[in-house]
Amino acid sequence: MSKHICVVTGSRAEWGILRPLYEELTRKIARVSLVVTGSHLHSQSGFSAEEIDSDIAHEHHRVYITPDSGGQNNRALMFASMAAALVKFPAVFDEIKPDLVIYLGDRYEIYAVATACRLSGIRSAHISGGELTAGAFDDVLRHCITKLSDLHFTATEEYRQRVVQLGENPELVFNTGDLGLADLAELPFLNKSQLEKLTKCALDDFFLLTLHPQTCSPGAALAGLKRLLPLLRKRYPQTRLLFTGANADPEGEEINGYIKEIAAQDPAHICFHRSLGRLNYLSAARLSRCVIGNSSSGIIEVPSLGIPVLNLGRRQQGRPHSKAVITADFDVNAIQKSLNSLLTDGFREKCASFTNPYEGKDSARKIAEIIANIDLSSISREKQFHDLR
Repeated sequence: MSKHICVVTGSRAEWGILRPLYEELTRKIARVSLVVTGSHLHSQSGFSAEEIDSDIAHEHHRVYITPDSGGQNNRALMFASMAAALVKFPAVFDEIKPDLVIYLGDRYEIYAVATACRLSGIRSAHISGGELTAGAFDDVLRHCITKLSDLHFTATEEYRQRVVQLGENPELVFNTGDLGLADLAELPFLNKSQLEKLTKCALDDFFLLTLHPQTCSPGAALAGLKRLLPLLRKRYPQTRLLFTGANADPEGEEINGYIKEIAAQDPAHICFHRSLGRLNYLSAARLSRCVIGNSSSGIIEVPSLGIPVLNLGRRQQGRPHSKAVITADFDVNAIQKSLNSLLTDGFREKCASFTNPYEGKDSARKIAEIIANIDLSSISREKQFHDLR
């Protein structure tokens, strides 16, 4: 059966993850559309749609849902984006008429897209369901997206079982491994001189840091950052701090503003980039002394690079992780104790041997083959709740 597949991407964090799947789909399926939306098209997030323009040759649709107004904070922009998505995406789907819409993760804009699919009668596939991140409201949004979706591709068998536990048909839930690791071995990583030219920072000895809001505990991440930075500057004065920006969640701009303020006072020690893009970010991670923060990349991708990770706070609470990852509260003593362990002689060498629970071979190919071969008409539009026996 001929299919028209639509892939939707709404943030800088997930395009690099979706790209291998998009490329696999274009090889296996005649009609594949890409829709770019959300913070990709917003200046506060570095207008990351430009990365997509350089990545693919095909034309794609742009759906502007985030008002580019300096007068609104991230909380107001979040609600405005969701409302605009619910208005605009049904019209987009009426225009391009996809048979299946694919989206990833747990973002509020993707929740709105999933809602638009369900209420428009369009079948949809969700990637990365069943996961837990207790410290962020993304957790509940992820489970809502699961219930709105028809097909499911999970990163681990534990996550697959959780999706089934949510009442999804086991025959439509597939454990394919984490898509974020699909192309890791083939990435053309930048070397040190290339990365220094890109970042305009000397990178002989540096930590890579990314701190997102901990949305279930407003203010916790910013307060934690204000404890973390003085500690790192005092205890590691020769180690540069390379920051990438917080995401578009409420409090994200406050975090970025604080980092930029401190970086302006100490440019020899602190370097801030709103967004590096996935390849540049992972290239920096490979060269760093340690990755610090609360991004999912520190739990999923970075351990597969053999790099130590200090995971801070509760944002990623609930995710299984490699022994390369140590979690600490936003407490000076806990952070210092964890860094002592991560930076111990020989620990970095051990990281390459630690098992990453998210590893799965050929996840992009597996997902693309399932989508190419499945009879979408066999998936009832009257979604049934599967009871556990």
